[in-house]
Amino acid sequence: MRRAALLAATILLAACSSDPVSAPLLSVTITAPKQSIAVGEQVQLTTVARDVNGLTIPDAKFTYVASPTSTLSVNASGLVTGVAAGTGTVTATSGNVTSQPFTFTVN
Repeated sequence: MRRAALLAATILLAACSSDPVSAPLLSVTITAPKQSIAVGEQVQLTTVARDVNGLTIPDAKFTYVASPTSTLSVNASGLVTGVAAGTGTVTATSGNVTSQPFTFTVN
């Protein structure tokens, strides 16, 4: 009986854990202060990962991809640079979740 009570208490504590890291990643969202930049201009992206409960995952790591690279470049910290006139997009990926493309116009 004691063993069953101890097992039940252990299961209950594990189920009530508030560890936000254990909640699965649901979305990655990119924002920027503007979507139109000049050639050579730089804009810092703000990227947020949220779990299935809608909570921000503060230690999420992101990988950025710009397309086409002839129009835009983006570094590992999300700093976008206008390379040539045109339209391009940037996406961010964390784990197996990729953001919607964020569109920039380079003038």
